[in-house]
Amino acid sequence: MLNDVLIRKVTVEDARQVADVMNSVIAEGRHTIFDRPFTVEEETQFISSLGSRSVLHVAEIAGKITGVQSIDLLTDLATSVQHVATMGTWLLLDYRGLGIGRSLAEESFRFARSHGYRKIVIQVLADNHRALRFYRSLGFCDVGIAKQHVQLGGVFYDEVYLEKYLF
Repeated sequence: MLNDVLIRKVTVEDARQVADVMNSVIAEGRHTIFDRPFTVEEETQFISSLGSRSVLHVAEIAGKITGVQSIDLLTDLATSVQHVATMGTWLLLDYRGLGIGRSLAEESFRFARSHGYRKIVIQVLADNHRALRFYRSLGFCDVGIAKQHVQLGGVFYDEVYLEKYLF
């Protein structure tokens, strides 16, 4: 199946399928800090607002978007950290473990390098062991743990901070 995967930049026309992927992960609970679903309108607006140093890549199989990965500025409020990106990954449950996340990451790393990023930082819920294994397998290293950092459904969760140098 991996040979049939197309990794490409998102278009506004993808907004519904992107929202569907992200909302399916949100509905699983405790895999993401997002705690409410996104509307198609919100996703359309987000895609339309992407700047030149931000990208949303999608993994598509036979016209169906099965995964989404973002690269974005850590913050646009300080030029002192313009070399730092943040990253997020969302995959439909049935498409995990097939190498799609890795294919998305390879394209995202190429984009990040070509747009002047020197490192990528991410945050992963501490009990999301699958995501932690995935990011560590891509070369991300643990930086620290933020205790009781995320509140989902009235419960507080720790979050692991990781980083990957691109050069």
